[in-house]
This record gives sequence, structure tokens and C-alpha cells, in this order.
Amino acid sequence: MSTNWNIPTTTDQKHSLQQDLRNRSNSRICTQILWKTLGFDIPVVETMEEVSALGDKGLPSYLKDPATGLTQFGPALLWDDHTNYLAELKTEFLKAQSEEEDADLRAQNRLKSVTDMLKTPEIDWLVQDKIHRSGLFQIFGASYTGKTLLILDLTMSWCAGLPEWQGYKLNNDGKPQDAVYVAAEGGAALSVHVDAWLKYHKDVDPSRLNGLLFLDGGEGHHMFLGIGKEQPDPEDGFMRLAREINEAEINPSLVVFDTQIDLAPGIDENSNTDMVGVLREVKRLGDSLGFMAIVVHHTGHDGNKARGASGMMGKCDVQAKLTSIGERSGKAKLEWTKVKGRAQPEDTISYKISGYKELDWLDSEGAVCVPLSKLEQAYAVQEATRPTDELQRNIMNAINIGKTSSRAIAEEIGINKDSPKLREALVWMQEANLITKTGSGPKTAYSLSAMSVSPSEY
Repeated sequence: MSTNWNIPTTTDQKHSLQQDLRNRSNSRICTQILWKTLGFDIPVVETMEEVSALGDKGLPSYLKDPATGLTQFGPALLWDDHTNYLAELKTEFLKAQSEEEDADLRAQNRLKSVTDMLKTPEIDWLVQDKIHRSGLFQIFGASYTGKTLLILDLTMSWCAGLPEWQGYKLNNDGKPQDAVYVAAEGGAALSVHVDAWLKYHKDVDPSRLNGLLFLDGGEGHHMFLGIGKEQPDPEDGFMRLAREINEAEINPSLVVFDTQIDLAPGIDENSNTDMVGVLREVKRLGDSLGFMAIVVHHTGHDGNKARGASGMMGKCDVQAKLTSIGERSGKAKLEWTKVKGRAQPEDTISYKISGYKELDWLDSEGAVCVPLSKLEQAYAVQEATRPTDELQRNIMNAINIGKTSSRAIAEEIGINKDSPKLREALVWMQEANLITKTGSGPKTAYSLSAMSVSPSEY
């Protein structure tokens, strides 16, 4: 019997399931959550005699430790057997889950006809045409591109029931939603950005965000997957988080894991086995429990791909890359590198990371992602690719003395003809109307524009 966020049952089904749980009282890792879901108020007791008396009736209990005041789920649990108990429960749960999945597979005929295929529903979107309702979304980018800020903006916009996020439609019907943000670092560095978002969105009543909960790594709280060489303590595993979510009585449609590397200590980022294993498990959780799992990751050395193993993209339903627009500009751009079920989108999100220095009315130490207008985007990109004055002057001098091909220009100024730096400079100077281009391929030639000044004056 597998764990779920919510178990919809009729009254008769609940009574039947309660009786079944009494008969299977040793399946404790499941029943603790299920007893609560079914409305049974698990009593807190202080003696083993009380635990045994309830256990004889097939009923659970919490045993209170007089030394620490902590409670532990029973029945018939001895405090000295705590470690063995957890190991036993994990083995029992995995076996039961495997048996259930095997039984389901044996019972179902998996083959579908063309007619059945046509009955398959349309893709359900969280962010229209960009992020699915459930599955796995990996966002990666270099430091200072605002990865956490942008995903926090998405999460809070979604939970507040806002109609849009950075110009994209949110399919939340304008109603508040539930989400969990697992912040490995967390602490004040994240709290100030939550504060800034609320002060930037003055029209949002904070009560609309009651369904958004954080697991704050800044306070020493973590969530690790049982993948990799270092197996986590069960108290830091996903089962505990699932239990806490049920106890909080929320049904998250979005769960953020910030960052990806913090999900499984000790794994090899360059190993496809390790990294694909992590993403496979995160995706399985999202698909089976009905939420979109977002993992925040870093870029590799070239700044163009996600850091680590090459096979990660294949496990993602959605993947997007963040890049800076210019150096130290505070501006960045999000590009969609994969959206399953759609052609790779060509549109992008561009924004500026803005705090009180940019928004003097924002009384907060945090920052927000402010969308750039189309004009601002064009100007930002133009400025980011602007060649240095020295390079522009050298190119114009080369053209002025008759070096009109890109090869001749490159040889004259001492740069590789295939250098992106030279290619970008030539394009930028054309757009700035400093030079003009005629022909194509081997016949391409450049000349000084009538609008440009002479090289000696430049």
C-alpha cells in the first residue's frame, strides 16, 4: 500500500480500510499516515502497557519518551530497538511497494489501441505550453543569474493564484495553490527574498500564501534521497517529508529542490548512473504523487550546458538555461532547452535582479526579478555583445587599408578568423551602421559605412 498526499474514499471504504489496517498492523510505515488520513486520532501514551493494550486491538499509538518529551509511533515499540525498527520498516515498505507494483503489472493489460490513444487527454500545464502539471523541470545557470530568485518568483506567483508569471499564463484558475520549497541553504539569505517578493507584490494578501511551506536548510533541516554512496538517515528521507506534508494538510502541486546536488550527498556529478538515478527518482515522485518537481542546478565549465553527466536532459520533461546579459549588469535571460510534447520554444524570459538600490521604494534587503520590456531586452543584448572600442578601431583600420574579407581582417588584427569575438563584433558593427556587408560565403566583403567616422577620428 503506497503513500499518497491524499486518499479519497467513501465512508464504507474508510471503515473497510481501517479494519484492514488493524489486520495488518505491522505495516507501520504506511499505517501512520493512513490512520490520520482516515480520521483516526492516534493517542499519545506513556507506558508500554498502554501501547501493548492498544496493539492487542490492532490499534496504533504514540509512546512518549519521558527523557526527551519526543513521541514514537507504535504499537509495541521499544526505544532501544529504534534503529532496527527503522531498518525493518524501510525493508517492509519497499517489499510491500514492490509486491503491489508487481501485482498491478500482472493484473493490467498494458497494450492500447489507436482508439485508446486518441482518448489520451491533452497535456495538462502548470505554466501554459512551458511547464507541465507534473513530472520534472530542471533549471540550470551560472552563479548570480538569479536561479533561486526566478524559481521563488514562480513558486510564490503560483501559490498566490496570480494569473501570470513573467508574462506566461499560470493555470491556477486564480486560486491559491499548495507548494513545498526544499531550500538546502535557506536561512536569512532566502527569507529576505520572500520578504522582498511580498513588498514588491503589494496587492497580494500574505494569507493567499498559506499553502506554501519551506524546509529550511539554514536551520539544519534537510531532505535526502536514498541514492549514492552515503545513505541518509531515514529521518532525513522523503518519507518523513511526505508525513510532514500530510500533517500540514496541504496537497502540493509544486515541490522545489534547491539545489539538485544537495539531494544525494556523495554522488558523482559526472556519472550518468548517479545523476540520472537522482533525476529518475525525483521524476518518479512527481509523476506518482502528481506534482511538478523543480530541481535547481548549475552550469558546467562552458556555461552552456548543465553541470555534470550528459544523460540528465533525457530524464527531464522540461529544461531551461539561465545566462547573464552582460557582465555584472544584474540582467539575465531564461531560454527553454526542452519542453516535452512541444517544439523547443524560441521565446525567452529576460529580467533584471532588482533590490532597493534599483527600486528605492522597496523597503527590503532582498531582491526580485523585474521583467525587461522588449526595448530593454534589445538594448541589454546589444550592450552585452558590444565589442571594445579598440577592437572596433582595429577592424575599421583593417577595412580602410583594403582588408575587406573576414579572413583578411582577422589576419591584419591578429585574431582567429573563426573567433566568436570577431564574428559578434562584425555583426554588432553592422547593426550599429559602422560597416556594411556585401555578398555571402567566399565573396563576403566589408566596407566602411557612409555614416561611420574615419578610423583616424574614431
